[in-house]
Amino acid sequence: MIKGFCTGALVAFFVLTGAARAGQDPNWIPPLDQVARDKGEMAFDGCRPKPENVEPVMCVYGDPDSDRTVALVGDSHAMQWGPPLIKLAEQRGWRLVTFLRAGCPIAEVKFEPNCDEWRELAFEEIKDERPGRIIVSTSIARRYTLSLRGRPLSRRGSEKILRRGMTHTLRRLSTLPSLVRHGSRLKLIRDQVTAPFLPPKCLANHPDDPDACGFARHRKFGPGFDVVGATKLGLLPAIDPLQVLCHPHWCYSAHGHVVIYRDSDHLTATYTRTLTDWLGSKISF
Repeated sequence: MIKGFCTGALVAFFVLTGAARAGQDPNWIPPLDQVARDKGEMAFDGCRPKPENVEPVMCVYGDPDSDRTVALVGDSHAMQWGPPLIKLAEQRGWRLVTFLRAGCPIAEVKFEPNCDEWRELAFEEIKDERPGRIIVSTSIARRYTLSLRGRPLSRRGSEKILRRGMTHTLRRLSTLPSLVRHGSRLKLIRDQVTAPFLPPKCLANHPDDPDACGFARHRKFGPGFDVVGATKLGLLPAIDPLQVLCHPHWCYSAHGHVVIYRDSDHLTATYTRTLTDWLGSKISF
């Protein structure tokens, strides 16, 4: 299924002025009672299949007639980067196509039947679209727990299999003929840190002290199966959002008046949209 969009449905852009400080009236953007719905254009444009469906849904942004096709591949943590990528597609003349499924690891592992079937169908459709560039992003959080020989594994026990599966996926994508012709232009956007609480709720409980809603800059399961796979294949440097989300040892729930997290592990569309220039500086195509 293909959906075409020449421009995003949401266009708000807010300027960041530094970390929120105690004593300020926050006037949060978006308001805390609306932040859970701040998911970006791709969510509202229906760019991901329902859990019961396996057919990939491909949305098209930017210039639909461009010969510069860029594919965004992954789960909801890839979709959260839709707002700045749509802006970049419009600015740079890309034909941006999406292959997204929430709660489904892009790593080539046995996870859930509909997810696994969707992944295989998506790989075939990506090949048919002949992208010259691919951007990949995935959650590395605790949701992706696997089984081995019918025995459930812990999330930590699943890491080795996820790393191997991610390496397979990245090898498969980076060796597509359309990418090889362009020098295997594949970029990984690493996952962010999962907050140990709900940042919007914390901000509501600490309106005069948003710094109380900080948390450690620590990826729970090591560097993450995403970047381990990229490292094995030499697909570095990866784009690391912690460069802008966090200080050297601490991450924040808000930046200026802008709320960063809409739940414990997804970024708000409002915030990622403000990162368009930063993200663009990391993507050379």
